[in-house]
Order: sequence, then structure tokens, then C-alpha cells
Amino acid sequence: MEEKLHYKMTIKLWKDDKVFGPGICQLLTKIEETGSMHQAAARMGLAYSKAWKMMKTAEEGLGFALTERVSGGRSGGGSRITEEGRKMMEQYLAFEMEAREQVGILFEKYFGDRNV
Repeated sequence: MEEKLHYKMTIKLWKDDKVFGPGICQLLTKIEETGSMHQAAARMGLAYSKAWKMMKTAEEGLGFALTERVSGGRSGGGSRITEEGRKMMEQYLAFEMEAREQVGILFEKYFGDRNV
């Protein structure tokens, strides 16, 4: 059986260096779900230090905070996404979806009849 030709696309946003992409977007999603950078990193199989470095690099590159710390209390502290972080994540996901749709159209135009 022949396998149909396909493509794989990853969208990363850059300034001088990479500032946002699927990894940081997934981390933000997990922070939103769990309320914790520690738990988000664990669910992604990342060391907390790696997750923290990813977040710091993205925030420095973008020039604004994506998350903020939430002070403790009875249930302890955590993290939450800032309004700028939520907007960035929503814009990235919308851009990615639209880009995939357009690239899918182009792929079909140029390679739709090819099998491997």
C-alpha cells in the first residue's frame, strides 16, 4: 500500500531569536489548566527549570510578561496567564490555524496527486 505524500509545518515567531512557538503556547495552555508552572512543566515532561527558562526567554523577546505569580494562601501560590499572554496565545493559535488552512490549499495544488 502506498503512503500518501504529506507535509509537516511548525510555526515559530522570531525577532533576533525565537520568541514564541508551539512549546511556549502549550506551556501557557497547561498553566491555564493547572494554575501552576510546576504542574504545567510536569504534564509536558519538562523540568521546571527548562519551563521557566522557556518562559523567561519568550517574555524577554516579546517585551512583556506572559504569566504572573499568584501569592499563596490556603491552597498555595501558582501562576496565571496575563492579559497580554492570553492575547498572544489566542493570536498565535488563530494565525497557526489560518496558515495551516492556506498551506493545505497550496499543498493540494502542488502535490495533491502524489503518492509515495
